[in-house]
Amino acid sequence: MESVPFPGAVVVRMRRQLLGIGLEELARAAGLEPALLRRLEQGEFDPRSVHLGARAVLERMLDITL
Repeated sequence: MESVPFPGAVVVRMRRQLLGIGLEELARAAGLEPALLRRLEQGEFDPRSVHLGARAVLERMLDITL
């Protein structure tokens, strides 16, 4: 298993996939660029660092706490 700098980002990707939500759909709802969400899911930065509105959408749609 590959280690990523921000393991919480893996949770975002896994929950999105389990719930069948497309990357572009989630990015659009959160007001993020799909490329940015993809980088977040790859663990390139802490998911808690996105703006508060995007963070709230991610938490609500994915039913997680960041």
